[in-house]
Amino acid sequence: MTNLNLKSFHAAFIRLLVLTAFYEISTGALDVSFQSDCRKNYKGDQDCYFMVQDHWDFLKFRKWLDNLNFVRDVSLRIACAEGGSLYIPWPMRARNLKKLEIKDCLLKGYFDENNVKSKYPDTLEVRNIANSAIEISLFEWFNMIKDMQPTKSYTCGQESLVKSIERNNTYRFVNTPKLPGRELFDVLSQIGDSFRDKVRTQPFDCHYKRLIYLENSDNPSLGKHFMEDLTLHSNFPRLKALNLSFNRLSQLPLELKKWYISFPKLEYLNLSNNDLDTFSFTDPKRFGRNKGLHVNLRNNNIRFPPRDFYRYPHRSVPISVDLRENPIR
Repeated sequence: MTNLNLKSFHAAFIRLLVLTAFYEISTGALDVSFQSDCRKNYKGDQDCYFMVQDHWDFLKFRKWLDNLNFVRDVSLRIACAEGGSLYIPWPMRARNLKKLEIKDCLLKGYFDENNVKSKYPDTLEVRNIANSAIEISLFEWFNMIKDMQPTKSYTCGQESLVKSIERNNTYRFVNTPKLPGRELFDVLSQIGDSFRDKVRTQPFDCHYKRLIYLENSDNPSLGKHFMEDLTLHSNFPRLKALNLSFNRLSQLPLELKKWYISFPKLEYLNLSNNDLDTFSFTDPKRFGRNKGLHVNLRNNNIRFPPRDFYRYPHRSVPISVDLRENPIR
């Protein structure tokens, strides 16, 4: 190779290094920080896991996915160390995101995209959020609800879900006025009622046509209207398992007594570890399905089963009930 060719080669190589560095700084800097925590298989699927020590931004990760040339299914798993937080607005859409698991995190910015039209379609199939807290600014929450115009995309979340788990999650209120405990509770109740009123009058339904497993457990603040809110404008034509354990439920909601209306394919209902002292399930009569329903009522306060309990196994949809760890007489 001549000296002239060598000089041309060196110059081109230096230009390439400069361009590469510029690209990483301007558009691809996120590639370095996220790629090291993601594994890519031969199909182009990304499996990403992050252990958060301080703070992690879902929007940056979403932008990183947008900048990838080729990506198929994405699995995102996040666990937080003590004091770790996560900025992630509901309903958590991102390019080709199929699986999302969050554990032990403080979730910030949860309502920040309530008036933002998403450019991402529903792709999420598995959502699992456990042992986490959602941070809410009381003033921002109030203003959001006051100006809120329910939209299908935001209110329904991702209708592509197959499995949805919310376990042992709470709310952490910030910027709260200094009021006595009872008055603060009344303020929170009024804001919650306003939110319910807007959702109840929404002009659309949510269709969870693929959802098979739904869990909202270990949540004592679930509220007495939870089942009504869940089923009023939502359809669950394929749901097979519903887990409402560890929620301190003291009464069986009407929507569960007549389970077949909202959950025609339901096969397993977990109501264990609540405070129920009685139960009763309506017979659908000539319902047209072969599979029965199993109800887990272990560890409640049930002393007497319903009078027609002996008929449960002989109904059009047979019902079996687990009553262990109850003070049955």
